[in-house]
Amino acid sequence: MNGICALTPQDVFNAARNVTRRGRRWAHAWPCVVMCALAACEPAAAPTSIGVCWRTVGDAAPKPRFAVVANGVTSLDDCAALLEAYHLQGARTSNGAYQGYFIFVDDTEVASSTQANGFRYPIFQPSQRGEIDGDLRRLIKERAGKPLTTSDVAVERQ
Repeated sequence: MNGICALTPQDVFNAARNVTRRGRRWAHAWPCVVMCALAACEPAAAPTSIGVCWRTVGDAAPKPRFAVVANGVTSLDDCAALLEAYHLQGARTSNGAYQGYFIFVDDTEVASSTQANGFRYPIFQPSQRGEIDGDLRRLIKERAGKPLTTSDVAVERQ
């Protein structure tokens, strides 16, 4: 943990006590101090919209912001492939989310997790990724670099 989430219960108590020492008119503020400290520690959640593929935008810390990549996406694999296409077009990382799962795409892996800092499960094995990347590069070239759509991508598991 980092930042405010590293506070111990004693730290929160001390902060609340300091607020109440400032005078009786501030005594009502201590519950707010406690609630704010606890709210800041909630883990980031991936968007849960059905069939929507999301991409993280801006700085992901402490909680990521998301922008829609595509609607009508039928699977986590298809969303991961769309994010991989962004990666192949020059994005160093192209992390995103699909139906409550975080998706992480970088030079070494395409993986998913239910938590932003949780264990990452591979979506594509290296050989699968190589095959998908070949198809994506062909599509990107055919579309002259324009973003791919859901009708362009359908990952089939064998």
